[in-house]
Amino acid sequence: MKHLGLYSILISLAVLGMGCPLAPPEATPQIAEPIEQVLPARPIAQVRGFGEIPKVPSPKLRPGTKGSVQVNALLPEIPTTVTVLRIKSGNPAPAELRNLGAAFNIPGETIGVAPQTQTLTLQWIDDQNTHWTFTGAERNFVFTNPTKTIKTNPVAQWMTSNQLIDAARSFLTVKGVNLRHLGPPYLEPDWNAWWKNEQELNHCMDQAARAVVRTVSASTVLLHAAPPSLPAAKNAHCVTPEFPSRAVVQFNATQDAQGIFNSDGSSIKGATLYLNALTGEVLFGSFTQPADPERSDYPGLALEEAELKLAQGGQGGTPNGDVTIDAVTFEWFKIEDQVDTTTAYLYPALVGTGTITYPDKTTAPYRIIVPLVK
Repeated sequence: MKHLGLYSILISLAVLGMGCPLAPPEATPQIAEPIEQVLPARPIAQVRGFGEIPKVPSPKLRPGTKGSVQVNALLPEIPTTVTVLRIKSGNPAPAELRNLGAAFNIPGETIGVAPQTQTLTLQWIDDQNTHWTFTGAERNFVFTNPTKTIKTNPVAQWMTSNQLIDAARSFLTVKGVNLRHLGPPYLEPDWNAWWKNEQELNHCMDQAARAVVRTVSASTVLLHAAPPSLPAAKNAHCVTPEFPSRAVVQFNATQDAQGIFNSDGSSIKGATLYLNALTGEVLFGSFTQPADPERSDYPGLALEEAELKLAQGGQGGTPNGDVTIDAVTFEWFKIEDQVDTTTAYLYPALVGTGTITYPDKTTAPYRIIVPLVK
């Protein structure tokens, strides 16, 4: 299978920036902050400017679940009106399509009076022999370089996590990506942090764990597999540790310096880069160009309604365990327009972050998403 087809299935849709501003950035409203307080001079339809917008989907029912939610954090004040963002497809508008057609000597009569771009895909090879694909609708870039050897054998150690993250940042910067549109980068998973923690617990790698590492490293898809559980050194036949040969650096998408989330609490990704864990060389990956959203104000939920929805598990429905929420922040909830498929919206939302304890007593991080549009 060709590299480009293989790696395109690994790419997450997100929102990311291109280029560097030549002037100080314009003020942007914070989530749930009425537009007129921040952009009084901009000609925006400030109240219900988008007309009817999609209803917030009902949480998926989970018959038989009896989880609970305990909120140990103060909820921020919610204004009576909140700012909604509308994002249009990245495909060319009719005028843009005509200009593009003119560049390729396509007659305007051929394009027609009111053309609607269905797809736009560009592919090219740069001077470094990197193969690029840009998809207009999602503003998504996918890249790979067939001349770079993708090592599948495990390695004895990684570069430090900071070195790998710096290499990822440097790559995006060189490619003209504006990092202001991304959240803090992180390794997924961070095998360095995992190994340090295991050593502090006096655990070691045994043959079974090493076999897991070798399987992960040999995978041509390189799933983001979690590190294996390790036994206590005193009870195990310890072997020389090995690690996957590639590292995955992620950047979450942001808008107005706030995160963008799905119903299940997962973050929408802005960039995914796969690096050689020994050298820090970027092998392949993706990133998404940001959209310039339109803004308008809509009625917001009352605080009591938001509190109730948070206690009920938000968009994720009743949790399958007992959840403790330790922090609540303003973020974004992304919703697609099911009628106009060229349009998506970002609704302001409360995001509760904490921990879930499952019926078997295991624990895990947990998020609850509560959109604030009435």
